[in-house]
Amino acid sequence: MQFLMLIKVANDADYEAGKPPAAELMTAMEEVMAEWSRDGALVSAAGLTPPSQGARIRLDSGRVMLTDGPFAEAKEVIGGFFILEAKDRAAAVEMTRRFVELHGKILGSDFVLECEVRQVQA
Repeated sequence: MQFLMLIKVANDADYEAGKPPAAELMTAMEEVMAEWSRDGALVSAAGLTPPSQGARIRLDSGRVMLTDGPFAEAKEVIGGFFILEAKDRAAAVEMTRRFVELHGKILGSDFVLECEVRQVQA
């Protein structure tokens, strides 16, 4: 089964400026991703550009509206994603828990990160 892990990050100045994560965090994430890749669990992963470089297309009352970023009302945004291959939801949740805990270990208890895990429909 495949699962989508959405990585939600604070819509802050560092993210908007395209500042990369701390080197220690990047190294730790690369190690986890290499392990998942060896195990056949990593299907795809990528970070996303800041909201200022994005666009929203909305259908409302039969009209299509385009809004270019940044999106002032967004307090958090999708910063990246993983597509994971896992035997079940519990395994995907455990992989995501490890990813989240890794951030807390390196960035400290004040760092806030939220990930959402959802099964990809066939």
